[in-house]
Amino acid sequence: MDAPIDNAQAVGWPGMMDRRRRRRAFYLLLATGLIMLLLGLGWATFFAWRGAWPIVAVELAIALLGLVVIVMARLHRPRAASWVAFAGLSMLLCFFSTFLDVSTDAVPRTSHVFLLVLALCAHHVFRDERPWLRYGMVVVLLVLFAVFAGAPIRLPYSFAIAEDVRRVGIWVNLATAMASFLVVLRLAETDVAEHRALHRALRDALSQRRFMLLYQPQVDARGRIIGAEALLRWHDARRGLIRPADFMQAAEDTGFILPLGQWVLNEACRQLAAWQSQPALRRLRLSVNVSALQLRQPDFVQQVDDAVTRSGIDAGLLTLELTESVLVHDMDDAVAKMRALHAMGVRLSLDDFGAGYSSLSYLRELPFAEMKIDRAFTRGIVRDAQAATITRNLLQLGRDLGIDVIAEGIEHEDQFALLGEQGCRLFQGYLFGRPMDVDAFKQRIASTP
Repeated sequence: MDAPIDNAQAVGWPGMMDRRRRRRAFYLLLATGLIMLLLGLGWATFFAWRGAWPIVAVELAIALLGLVVIVMARLHRPRAASWVAFAGLSMLLCFFSTFLDVSTDAVPRTSHVFLLVLALCAHHVFRDERPWLRYGMVVVLLVLFAVFAGAPIRLPYSFAIAEDVRRVGIWVNLATAMASFLVVLRLAETDVAEHRALHRALRDALSQRRFMLLYQPQVDARGRIIGAEALLRWHDARRGLIRPADFMQAAEDTGFILPLGQWVLNEACRQLAAWQSQPALRRLRLSVNVSALQLRQPDFVQQVDDAVTRSGIDAGLLTLELTESVLVHDMDDAVAKMRALHAMGVRLSLDDFGAGYSSLSYLRELPFAEMKIDRAFTRGIVRDAQAATITRNLLQLGRDLGIDVIAEGIEHEDQFALLGEQGCRLFQGYLFGRPMDVDAFKQRIASTP
């Protein structure tokens, strides 16, 4: 797992694009909430003047819903705000179209057209959700629109909106719906254009060899380097080194993580082969991160086998770091592949141990040779007695299971000393070296007593 970026590293434009995307979503939520608030209060005032109190109650509900969306967006809870906005608006629109905006021979219903806008918004806003959830919501909204448009519901309720008001409301509704539709369509087009530009940039960077691996030392209790973690960087001529946090999500979204991950695997094996020809380096282990998408490839085990065989390395020197996310989809397939990798001699490491919820069952049932204690615990170990207790228990768990335990994020001597007293024997962090190129890494080893 990569360490926090230091000041010498540049933040890349992929990360800037991702922030722009989140900022657009934030402003879209604020705008949606504000429109609901203003329209609800405006119409509530109008219908209160006419004495239509049931309609006033519905309009105030819309205004209140808009206020809730604004507050949740300001509290940096965009996902929850999106769900509240869509669920609330869908129910209110259905209620409004059924009981208040009732079709007559003279004036048709128009409030249901906002269901089309909601369907487009759902396709855009929930693009990061699971496909069945995203498209299921779109289908439900389109079906509701078709029901109200194709089978007009006429319920003779006395509190339905008067026809003279609805004649004006037709044009207000249609104009608002058209404007909202165009705004969301424009946002979607912008995201698609940025998505394509980023995919093209990543593809060009790989073909022009602008990706590189840096190596962060992993040491034993005496400070001797026993291996390293290979950390990916994108070297841009104008922006410097771009860390994975600023482009990896985009690589996964575009599917580029597959060729990029294969390049990392091949490069790591090539580096291990180069070290094996040097006596001082031949027993070093090298860890590489593997994404869930990579592991789900049908031929992933064969890719690893080909890389190991082609490079001629000892498979036991290669460690594949996995997070619990790799087991979320099709666990049986992931387990079968992990056992096949273990049979080849490749070491498996559970990264960020303690950050999830089911790690104990994974460690008991799967062939992990190593687990890494998340820096969220090691960072506060000196000042936080609870964090110290957690690391002590995790170290004991590793001893009971017979697997190695690496403490990540070690930056200070007091952290190193306390973990050593608890029985930790493997460490990684800035205290022992920042991520460095291969030449600096070799010099670091040469200077170690």
